[in-house]
Amino acid sequence: MIFAYLLLYAIVLLYGASKLGIGVEEAKIIFADNGWLHRLALWLYERWPSELAVRLPVIAVTLLNIALFWLLAKRYLKKPQDALLAAIVFSLLPAVLGSGVVLSKAPFVLFVTLLFLLWYRSWFGQIVAIGALFFDKAFAVLFLGTALYELYAKRYKRAFFYALLFALSLWLYGFDVGGRPRSYFLDTFATFSAIFSPLVFLYYFYSLYRVGVKEAKDIVWFVSATAFLFALILSFRQRIHMVDFAPFAVVGVVVMVRVFLHSLRVRLPKYRKKHLIAFWIVFGSLLINDLVFVFNELLFLTLPPKRHFAYRYYLAKNLAKTLHSHKISCVYTKERSLALQLRFYQIEKCRDPIVSLKPMANATKWKIPLAMGAKLPIFVTYSNITSPQYSPDL
Repeated sequence: MIFAYLLLYAIVLLYGASKLGIGVEEAKIIFADNGWLHRLALWLYERWPSELAVRLPVIAVTLLNIALFWLLAKRYLKKPQDALLAAIVFSLLPAVLGSGVVLSKAPFVLFVTLLFLLWYRSWFGQIVAIGALFFDKAFAVLFLGTALYELYAKRYKRAFFYALLFALSLWLYGFDVGGRPRSYFLDTFATFSAIFSPLVFLYYFYSLYRVGVKEAKDIVWFVSATAFLFALILSFRQRIHMVDFAPFAVVGVVVMVRVFLHSLRVRLPKYRKKHLIAFWIVFGSLLINDLVFVFNELLFLTLPPKRHFAYRYYLAKNLAKTLHSHKISCVYTKERSLALQLRFYQIEKCRDPIVSLKPMANATKWKIPLAMGAKLPIFVTYSNITSPQYSPDL
């Protein structure tokens, strides 16, 4: 059953990845960063310059993550169908689905985390942990959560080992506490709500709390709770990068499913109706969120273009098509993020014409199609004259 589901999920990922143009953060990874993901994406882009090509590793790793999470759930839940349910809920999280169709380090971090959680008691788990230390700075959260768990389990040598990895991670990569102190607590809480979907997040929060105060805790709970609480604590002072915390938080879905199934099964069948109704409401809300994401272009029918969460993905791709149709292969723009996106579509940087998202003196307004009939204005001019040969309504 899991393999049939993975096949269906792969089709959804391929559809989403092939439909969206390259995003701002993706363009920065390909052309402006210098890490391992940049090198991988640039290598793919230089050989196959398409959105799907640079996103294929993310798609493949996301499918592996669902399979690994299913194996992890089988260890923590009583029945095979329970593990399948946990894997489905996990795969439908907006964070998992969203990171599976755009270029991001999150699926790779999650992959290493799941490998570690599956074999953390063996020597292989320790090798994975040591490799993770040099793979990415985000694994400091994993080391801290594991150290706290080993301390809770009174395995002090192992606790020291992971505490040492945590300290080494901070030493190697530093710890950003710069900038003026400012609370982003509510923003972080809202972001967690978005990556889980609101109703799922409420039950996730409740499950972490319930296990924390009433039940025995395992390593999955410690890793997930540490990521969640550490992110909230840091957000009192600074804006955090959610990609450094979300991969560890989402593994707590197995805790959430276990709490729900236990709460359901301790009741007689005739008293389970309210729990089942609540489950289908929450699960339904999760499906609706995913359908909105997958078929997001339909939102252009009801929202102003700039209020659409993905309008920049559509804008750069369609602007590049428009420029190519006018045999324009280079432009100048002050918007660095837009310049990087256009570079993906072989629109290089030069002096003229000048393209801007904001009105300019003597500029011609182009209306760039996005999707479902929606258009967004772009302003085009040359250094010294307006360019009258361009149609203002494209």
